Amino acid sequence: EAAAVAPDGHLGRVLVLDGDRLTLHGDPPTTAHVAREAVLNVDLDGDLWRPAPVVAAGGVVVRPGADGPEVLMIFRRGAWDLPKGKQDPGESHRKTARREVAEEVGIKKKRVTITADLGTTVHGYPWARRDVYAIKTTHWFAMTTTATRFKPETREGIEAVAWVPWAEARERLGFETLQALLDRLDPEALGAEAESDGPATGDGTAQTG
Repeated sequence: EAAAVAPDGHLGRVLVLDGDRLTLHGDPPTTAHVAREAVLNVDLDGDLWRPAPVVAAGGVVVRPGADGPEVLMIFRRGAWDLPKGKQDPGESHRKTARREVAEEVGIKKKRVTITADLGTTVHGYPWARRDVYAIKTTHWFAMTTTATRFKPETREGIEAVAWVPWAEARERLGFETLQALLDRLDPEALGAEAESDGPATGDGTAQTG
């Protein structure tokens, strides 16, 4: 955030760039060589959004299914997603992940067990309410749960919670960063063979209650 402010106190010009669209020329290259389409933090009027860091955490919750491992997914704002949320002050990444997963799928935290650290994903988006371009780093953890029934957190816009076969989960996900996350994981190594404390429920459709 300090880097976004020039020495005279005015808003600086910090560019958030898309590496796939970035072609630099010159020795050394300068911002004059950056194509407009490669700059992500630009609003519709051509002004730059100030970059602002956001820290979040979430879980890849797995279980064994009849046809192989399944992953717990949520449906929010027209897209399938994995449960996650922003970190509260003073929280560790692990505590944030357990709290957010439990809240978003409507279960108690004690029903969630972390089995592995899966690293991070990074993505950006315009945060119009704060007039910034948020750069969110999400810390991911492999998890299992003993819960068999779920209640979507409707206050957060979550409409459904579902167990989805691992082979279908990637295609359902509405975000490239999460597709890439699943691509690098082996579900059999995430604790998918852990047994639940009750019979499996759900068939890839919404579960509530």
